[in-house]
Amino acid sequence: MSAPAFFTLPAAWDRQEPSLPPASEPRAEVPFGDVAAALDALAADARTQPPVTLLAAHLKVLDMLTEEPLVRAEVMQAPASGARDLSMRPGLWTTWRDGVSRTGRAVADLPARAEPGVAQTHRHERVLFALDDTAAAHAARHYETGPYALLVLAETDRLVLRARGGALPAERLERLAAMYRRVLEEMTARPDGDARAACLPQAELDRVLTDWGTGPVTGGPSHTVVDLFEEQAVRTPHAPAVRVGGAVLTYRELDRRSLRIAHHLRLRGAGSGTPVGVCLRRSADLLPALLGVWRAGAPYLPLDLSLPPQRLRRMIAGAGCELAITRAEHASLLGEGQALDLVLLDEHAAALDAAPETPTGIRLRPADPAYVIYTSGSTGTPKGVLVHHGGLINYLLWTVREYAARGTGGSPFFTSISFDLQVPSLYAPLLSGQCVDLLPDPLPTADLGALLAAGAPYSFVKLTPGHLNLLSLDLDAEQAHGLAGLVIAAGDSFPTALARRWKGLAGPRGTAVATEYGPTEITVGNSGQVIDAPDGEGLVPLGAPIPNTTMYVLDERLEPVPEGIAGEVCVGGAGVAHGYLGDAALTAERFVPDPWGPPGARLYRTGDRARWSAGRLEFLGRTDHQLKIRGHRVEIGEVRETLRRHPDISEAVVVPHERPPGPARLAAFVVPAPDRPLDVPRLRTDLAGELPEYMIPSVIVAIDDVPLTANGKVDARLLTGMV
Repeated sequence: MSAPAFFTLPAAWDRQEPSLPPASEPRAEVPFGDVAAALDALAADARTQPPVTLLAAHLKVLDMLTEEPLVRAEVMQAPASGARDLSMRPGLWTTWRDGVSRTGRAVADLPARAEPGVAQTHRHERVLFALDDTAAAHAARHYETGPYALLVLAETDRLVLRARGGALPAERLERLAAMYRRVLEEMTARPDGDARAACLPQAELDRVLTDWGTGPVTGGPSHTVVDLFEEQAVRTPHAPAVRVGGAVLTYRELDRRSLRIAHHLRLRGAGSGTPVGVCLRRSADLLPALLGVWRAGAPYLPLDLSLPPQRLRRMIAGAGCELAITRAEHASLLGEGQALDLVLLDEHAAALDAAPETPTGIRLRPADPAYVIYTSGSTGTPKGVLVHHGGLINYLLWTVREYAARGTGGSPFFTSISFDLQVPSLYAPLLSGQCVDLLPDPLPTADLGALLAAGAPYSFVKLTPGHLNLLSLDLDAEQAHGLAGLVIAAGDSFPTALARRWKGLAGPRGTAVATEYGPTEITVGNSGQVIDAPDGEGLVPLGAPIPNTTMYVLDERLEPVPEGIAGEVCVGGAGVAHGYLGDAALTAERFVPDPWGPPGARLYRTGDRARWSAGRLEFLGRTDHQLKIRGHRVEIGEVRETLRRHPDISEAVVVPHERPPGPARLAAFVVPAPDRPLDVPRLRTDLAGELPEYMIPSVIVAIDDVPLTANGKVDARLLTGMV
């Protein structure tokens, strides 16, 4: 089994191939004379030499700059003739005293001289540490001729950091020096303190947690969607609220119809806490039913007609649903003979028409559940996310300001109600006096562009990047220009190239494009921003937190990581859902106490990887999309983006391809660029110029276009079935 690679500086730190003369190399100093006596005392307690405390601090800093649990550092100590290899796991240290003691024992076990035959890298990206001033001159010579970007010299009362010219910006080096200083302060102030905690300088801690990671604070919500809809219905009773086919419902009609449904549901036993199923197509019944469930005091459970009946029935049973709204033609899907009471909007029309149109007298509270959205579970069993009204209205008020305010044409709704991406398309128009345009159901994906162009101009259109890609191919420049005030691509990875293509098609002052990020568990969206100038390659950043929410990048212990270092995205604030319905264990695992928020605050651990870069949150893929291929850790996103950059390819999808007991492999599905037939051998050769051999997909398949699910996401199951 091969040894882990030596520590290298983070890739996001913008280093370049060295090109500046040595005299121009940035330097920084970390004075520690004021804590030298405490460092000596700590070394004595740990029964080691004083310089070892500085090495322990060095190892802690390196540990903060990598996701790897094992830090393989390079240390020089006179009279050694080379840099010796020291491997440590600072994440296992219990206290600073323990860390210094372990480091001392590791130093004592180092060989007298460096072992020959260690593979070198041609890039200047590694770090060399000189344990004391007697090794300084020798270490400097080794640094100048070796593959090093950074030299850390331990002198009598200071650490000196030297960065090779062009390899590390001076500003970054100063911030690194501040990290060393912070660690030394923690070690000496609290020798028995937690050595695994974050040791970011206060300025950087404020940046990643507050300046970048916290949205504007506007106060907690006191209203619900129902409250604000009722106020809007009074202001604009005759304005169109819902358009479906050739029919229109005004705000007054929607108000009265939803009240009749609410009263009927109350008679059938609907009430607080127990979800009411809604199994309807995009018809004139849909919004009255959804609002009617709320006005009856219950949350709704969206039941997608396209799902297999068994899955629908498992959702109904899992949610404890005893009552559902549907039509007679769909009743059998929900389980005939089961203990489920059905309100059939067609067969029970007379009773519904006779129900009162007066208020039900029910006042929803922000903490009350609004809906249960089922998402796919890692175990194969769907899990129901219980979203509350407070999180929903907090998000929707943001979309009213950022999306609906960009026009007067409302928004189209063209996905299933079980896909929460388009929740703002249902409700933001109703909170701003605009119209919800329900597109035909079922809707062939190929017809989407023509239908949207016919219904334009909209205030906003929210869709997936897959949908946006189709529109960029189906619409002409004039249609794209006048489509809406804003299109928002969310729910999947959003390539910068696609944003750039859309802006080029829509033209100046045409339909703007934005991104939005957020899992179902944070109530639709937690961050977003308009993309003014999509530059570079890769993926569009995730955007800034919306009001009353937080978005942190944390390590596995929920400690903040430095800028440029990958960690898990953890979101908090007003949008955090109640949890998973009926699954307390999974709720406790994914919804955790927020160590950086006020008492009682919670975080949702998204499982997404990202890193901060100058205030931009760069998405790096899923934590569970890493895999090992022949012992090497591989990020699928990197392979995908390399393929997308190739001039012969217009789009690519990469998925794991495993056929036990064989090894894990990658399969790539590529859409060739126009007039560029795919030459697989040449593509492999080109990939070999950018990727290690083990990262090149073992299977490369040309496809005409990327297949999408009904909700606009990549249909990975269909792709893997092609191999």
